Amino acid sequence: MNYTESCEYFADVARRKADTLRKSPLSGMVGSMLAGAYIGIALVLALTVTAGLPAGVRPPAAGAVFGLGLLLVQFAGADLFTGVVMYAVLGLSRNRITWADGILLLVAVWVGNLIGAAAFAWIFSAGGGGLVYSTPGGFFHDYVAHKVSAAPLALVARASLCNWLVCLAIWMAARMKGEAAKIVLMAWCLMAFVACGFEHSIANMTVFTLGLLDPTPVVDVVGAAYNLFWVTIGNVIGGGAFVGGAYIMLARGENAARI
Repeated sequence: MNYTESCEYFADVARRKADTLRKSPLSGMVGSMLAGAYIGIALVLALTVTAGLPAGVRPPAAGAVFGLGLLLVQFAGADLFTGVVMYAVLGLSRNRITWADGILLLVAVWVGNLIGAAAFAWIFSAGGGGLVYSTPGGFFHDYVAHKVSAAPLALVARASLCNWLVCLAIWMAARMKGEAAKIVLMAWCLMAFVACGFEHSIANMTVFTLGLLDPTPVVDVVGAAYNLFWVTIGNVIGGGAFVGGAYIMLARGENAARI
């Protein structure tokens, strides 16, 4: 599959998702809610695995298991905001969707992801919160505080790098034929962004909901909104410009070389 074919493929994905949302809003919302919950499952798994580990071991250990989230989204089927950013950009570039379609798709998926992430976090919290809440030493509190204390530029930078890797995982998987190869590619990209401490807006939705529901809350709604605002912007840059925009340019060069 060349660059042009890949761009066409994802542009068609954007069209199908926009059509689904327009014709069956409830169906589109359910798909988005599932993705928020799937990423929440992976986030809780990562926190549980790393809760009792030394600080230096936590990042790679979390990265090793967080890939479950994207695997669930891609193989079970769901609509994840960070990936939809890339689809929308490619859909617009190929005139498969309008600007109104693209904006509506991004907003609806983001909101659906938030509802799904919050619902999953509430259920997990109602069940006791596992090691996320019970690990001594302020492990979870420190994790949340780090996210709300960062400067806007730092959050945007980390988030853009995050979605660069997430969308590369999706882009590469679509260009591979073997299921095992797809899994390895996606898992390695997700490990890289988690181990490096980059910021994912949808994962953070679960983090902050758990923080708000914690018996001793460490974050408030203002702090959560602050992080999500800047991280969402960064995720749009990473998926839209670094992957979608970059491969649009490569596809144009590819086509020009044929003339």
